[in-house]
Amino acid sequence: MPIRSAQSGERAIALNKRFYSLSVQLLVSVFLSLIAAFVFFAAVFTTGSVLLDQMAYGKGLSDLISDRQFKQLQNYVLQNNITEDSIHRLNAWCSRGNGIYLTIYQNDNTLIFESFAVRELALDPDGFDPVSEDFDREYKLTFSDGKTVRAFLYYFASDAFFFWMLGISGLLSFGVFCICFVSFIHHKLRYIMKLRNELGILAGGDLDHPITIHGRDELSELAYGIDEMRRSIQSHQQAEDEIRSANSQLVTSMSHDLRTPLTSLLAYLELLDREKVRDEEQRRHLINQCLAQTLSIRSMAEKLFEYSLAYTSEWEQPDMEVLDADEVFLQSWQEYTFSLESRGFSVETDFRELKGTIRINSELLRRAFDNLYSNLVKYSDPSQPVHIAYFRDNGQIILTLSNVIAANRSRHESTNIGLNTCRRILKLHNGSFVSEEESGSFCVTVQIPVYNTTDKAAIS
Repeated sequence: MPIRSAQSGERAIALNKRFYSLSVQLLVSVFLSLIAAFVFFAAVFTTGSVLLDQMAYGKGLSDLISDRQFKQLQNYVLQNNITEDSIHRLNAWCSRGNGIYLTIYQNDNTLIFESFAVRELALDPDGFDPVSEDFDREYKLTFSDGKTVRAFLYYFASDAFFFWMLGISGLLSFGVFCICFVSFIHHKLRYIMKLRNELGILAGGDLDHPITIHGRDELSELAYGIDEMRRSIQSHQQAEDEIRSANSQLVTSMSHDLRTPLTSLLAYLELLDREKVRDEEQRRHLINQCLAQTLSIRSMAEKLFEYSLAYTSEWEQPDMEVLDADEVFLQSWQEYTFSLESRGFSVETDFRELKGTIRINSELLRRAFDNLYSNLVKYSDPSQPVHIAYFRDNGQIILTLSNVIAANRSRHESTNIGLNTCRRILKLHNGSFVSEEESGSFCVTVQIPVYNTTDKAAIS
């Protein structure tokens, strides 16, 4: 659990260091798409303008259409018997199509006709001057009476081509913008779909399937949160499974272990009750046996109590008292050291002065220390020294116990109830409990807050 928490913290720190807002990425995507669309629009518009200048608005096409229009004009004049006196009838012909500009002069350069389009462009109220005309557009127009005059006919393509080209360029540019924007966010959309599929897997009950964490934005932060939730649920389920397994083992073990002393105790009490004893010595022997079996049952009851402490989800806050740290630790661990040495263990101690007070529940803390002592007795290798040390560091009392694990450890049955009880008791005291087993060695580190005697506010 501590290793997993540290890894989760490192992942969270790394994620925060490389975090980029999803909104910023969308703005950048829009900006880049607009640039791509603008560049494409400029390229298409420039190409279209060049093509229009060469084709629709080019001189070659204009000359060709102008020549064709003049032939039609000449045929119209002859077919409708138009003369100089009825020249106004040419307005009907000029109005048939857009882009036709027509001016007619007598041979003495006197203006005798101009189309409506020419009048709209005229800056001089007296009409155009032949000098300003384009002589490449000069034609000889013959009236129906045979009189010949100078005619200047121009054809200019409609602006509709330009607007069509402008609209098509805009539509194509909008399409480029959409394609670029979708391309930029496509991987985000795929990532969202992937998260949806993985959430479906989790909803189906497969908590072993990890959530993919990709990117550096809110989506990756969301995925990280979901994966942490998955890990937390998985951890809780594993803890519940372990509790159920330990509960089952304890019930089985306790029911089996209690049956033997209870059977013996019942037999002894029946003998005493029926007074089937030979003498006082046998009576005393049966009473001693009853006491021994009763102590055995009490020991099992204490184990059951420790189990409830270790695996009950909620505890009531115990009553606390303020005691001298040196007095509590020195008295307790000197007794444990003496008891270990009397059992044949070699003990190396390093007890340093603590100079402060601790706020504890004496009964619970003593139970935690008893469990640690019992653990040393059961699992330590008597041929190797046991190390016990405590000292003060940054407002904490650090207690360390280390030993080499005995080779016959497998003969002892253990459900880790004692260690879990210690962990819960230390948590109630705002402390911490860490146990590590590596390469045949076992080490326990306990931390309890210690206060200066004058710091009454912190103690209370």
